[in-house]
Amino acid sequence: MQPLEVVFYLKTPLALGSPWIMFDSLLEYVKLREALGEKFFSLPSRAPLKKLDESLEIPLKKWRDIYIASASIFEPSDAGMYVFSYFKRGDFPFPSGRVRRGSGFFKDFYLKVVYTPVQRVRFYATGEPEEVRRLVSKVSSIGKERNIGFGFVKEVEVREVGYEWGLVRGGEAMRPIPVRYLKYYEDAAYMPYKPPYWSGESELCAVPFTRVELLE
Repeated sequence: MQPLEVVFYLKTPLALGSPWIMFDSLLEYVKLREALGEKFFSLPSRAPLKKLDESLEIPLKKWRDIYIASASIFEPSDAGMYVFSYFKRGDFPFPSGRVRRGSGFFKDFYLKVVYTPVQRVRFYATGEPEEVRRLVSKVSSIGKERNIGFGFVKEVEVREVGYEWGLVRGGEAMRPIPVRYLKYYEDAAYMPYKPPYWSGESELCAVPFTRVELLE
């Protein structure tokens, strides 16, 4: 396995549901879609999805039980955060007969999305270069609200590098790391630290991009 730098170049601003996108989660999402095909979109609940998620092998190296894969680095770093608000009202021509506005196609809704107009999203990881390239080539968009045009990917670049920055870089955590694996940490919060991140399981972890020192 080789240390890698992965850069996604974006066509459109990136919408976020959390402060970071995790690279290991991104690869596992692609593997899950490959494994399930069309069934991916029709699972009855998240329970079987979690079981499948945990059984998938992704082409990344592990340290203890953590993938050596960073959280996202947004570029330019000073792009800022903004709120996109969209109100859709059923005021276009209605079909004849009774129309349901509480649900279905003609439902009124208000959408509020946090987004950032970044141009690139950078990750560091250690893994199998060719398989990582194959998987990221299948990522057409990242982040939240992709169905309304956010986070479209223009191209992705995977480079082999001479430094392993997927876990720690210059004394800073590059991803959530449980404090039980640390000799020192600057800041910590309860958060998930391995896929599937949506499962609700969390642990006290060093916050990404804060100072840490690993236990031997």
